[in-house]
Amino acid sequence: MIKTVPIHVNIFIFFIWIFPVTDFLNGFFLTSGYAIPIGILYRFCFFFFLICVIASGLFAKSKFTWLILFFIVGNFSIFLIQGIVLQNSLDWLAKDALVFVKYFLWALIPYYFAQHKKSFKQVNLNALFLWISFLFTIELIVPYFLGIGYKTYDHSDAGYKGFFFANNDTSLAFIVSITFTARALLAALQKTWNLRVLFLTVLLFGNLFSLLLLGTKTGILYGILVYVFSLFYLLFKATYETVLHKISIWLISLFSCSWIVLFGFRYMAELVQGTYERIIYFYYLYDGNLIRLLTSSRSHFLENGWQYFLSDPHMPLTLLFGQGFEYRLEHFERLGLIEMDFFDAFFGLGFLGVLLLFLLLGYFAFKAFQPGKRSIYSFVFVVIIVYSFFAGHVLFSALSSTFLGLVCGGIILQERK
Repeated sequence: MIKTVPIHVNIFIFFIWIFPVTDFLNGFFLTSGYAIPIGILYRFCFFFFLICVIASGLFAKSKFTWLILFFIVGNFSIFLIQGIVLQNSLDWLAKDALVFVKYFLWALIPYYFAQHKKSFKQVNLNALFLWISFLFTIELIVPYFLGIGYKTYDHSDAGYKGFFFANNDTSLAFIVSITFTARALLAALQKTWNLRVLFLTVLLFGNLFSLLLLGTKTGILYGILVYVFSLFYLLFKATYETVLHKISIWLISLFSCSWIVLFGFRYMAELVQGTYERIIYFYYLYDGNLIRLLTSSRSHFLENGWQYFLSDPHMPLTLLFGQGFEYRLEHFERLGLIEMDFFDAFFGLGFLGVLLLFLLLGYFAFKAFQPGKRSIYSFVFVVIIVYSFFAGHVLFSALSSTFLGLVCGGIILQERK
C-alpha cells in the first residue's frame, strides 16, 4: 500500500489486487455446482465503494462530469422506464440491476481517477496490470498441470479454462495482460538487465501459453501477433545498453525460433487441436458459411434477434429505451443475447442508451488519441472496443468492464492537468 495517498485510494488498490482471485473463486464455485455468489458480492461492494467515494469527493465543473452524470442518470432512467413499460417482475428488475452495476463500473472507475488524479499519479498503474497478469496466469496454469479444471467449450475437447466461468471474459483478460506484459518486457530489455527481465520473460510466455490453453480463436491469433511483433521489435527496432545484450537477444531469438520449428509447433498443435476440430466441425455444419463461422454464429443471432426486436408489442417505446436484458432472455432465450456488445446495448438500452454509450466512449477515444497523449492505454482501449464489437462480453461483464474502466482511468492519467 502507498502511505502518501488517502486511505480510500489504498482500498481501491486492494479491490483491484484481489479481483483476479475473486473471479477465480467465483468460477471455481460456479463450475463446481455451488451457488455461492462471491463475484456478485465483490462487485456490489466495489460498486458501492466507488459511489460513496465519488459522492463524497469534489465534482469538477467539466464536460467529463456532465458526461458521467448524463450516462448514469440516463441509464438509470432507462432502467425505470423499462420496468414500468414492460411490467417487469421484481426478479427481472433485480437481475437487470445487476447488469447495470457491471455496466456502470467502466464509467465510475475513470471518474474516480479524475477526481483524485493527484493521488493516482503516485500509483504505478502498469505494475497493477502486471500483478493482474501474474495472478490470472498462475490461476490458469497451476490447475492445468494439476490435472483439474474444465474445458473451455462444453461437450468438446477444445481449450481449457480451468476454474474460470466465462470463456470470452477470460480470453480478454489474457489479451490485455499479454499486451502490458510485452510492453513492460520490451522496455526492460533495453535497460540494465536484472531479475525483472527474467520475471517478465517467464510471464510473457505464461500469458501466451494461457491463450493457447483457452483455445479461443481471437485469443490465439492475438497472442501469436504479440509474440511476432515483440520478436521483430527486439531484433530490428530496439536499442540496447551493450553490444553483448544485442548479441544475446539474437541468440535467444534464434534458439526460441528453432525450438518452435522443431518441437513447439507440434506441442502447440496438440494444445489447439480441439479448437481446430471444433472449427472444422462448425464449418461443415454451417455449409461453409465463413461469416457465420468467424462470428461464432453471432451473425445468425443478430439477424434473428433483430426480427424479434422489431416485432415487440411495445414498439416504438422499446426502440427508444430498449427491452432490457432479462426480458429478452426470458422471451427470446438464446436469441436474447447476441454477444456483440454494441448490438446488445441497442436491443437492451435502445437509441437513447446507445447515444449515451457512444458519447462517453467518444470522449475517451478523443482523450486517448490527442497529440502527445497516446500511450499503451490508447492502444489497449482500441483492442478492447474491437473485441467488444465482435466478441462481446465487455460492457456488460464485470471482469471485462473492470479492465475497460482501468484502461480509461489510465487514459485520464495521461493528462497533465
